[in-house]
Amino acid sequence: MINLEIQKLSGFKRIYQAECFPDEVKKMLGKSIGEKKRYMKWLYTWLSVLDNEGMNALNLQQFEHLKGTSNPHLYAIRHSRSKINERYIFIFSYKESTILLTSFKEKSSTDYQSAITHAMNIYIDLED
Repeated sequence: MINLEIQKLSGFKRIYQAECFPDEVKKMLGKSIGEKKRYMKWLYTWLSVLDNEGMNALNLQQFEHLKGTSNPHLYAIRHSRSKINERYIFIFSYKESTILLTSFKEKSSTDYQSAITHAMNIYIDLED
């Protein structure tokens, strides 16, 4: 057990992150500063939508409910047109606050299941 904490993401009203989330994003995006800026700008655009719309954002193409997940339901922000095909897994919490759990590159169908398992482990650590 790691006993992770939740941190409020600066600039947002209802967006939080597991304390491991920023490191996982950095690892996923690699070393290219230009690439990181572009992908982070894209992510922050959709986090703004999520912050303002809450669960209504799930009606948009960039958001999806991850099948087979419940208690908690896991959701993903997807960027399918990117070179690295990144995904960001999150949950909705009290009053539609969002907690970002993990990120990953989808290269094959098994990547989703591994990321879901990892996100559930993070969630369990946050609950403890």
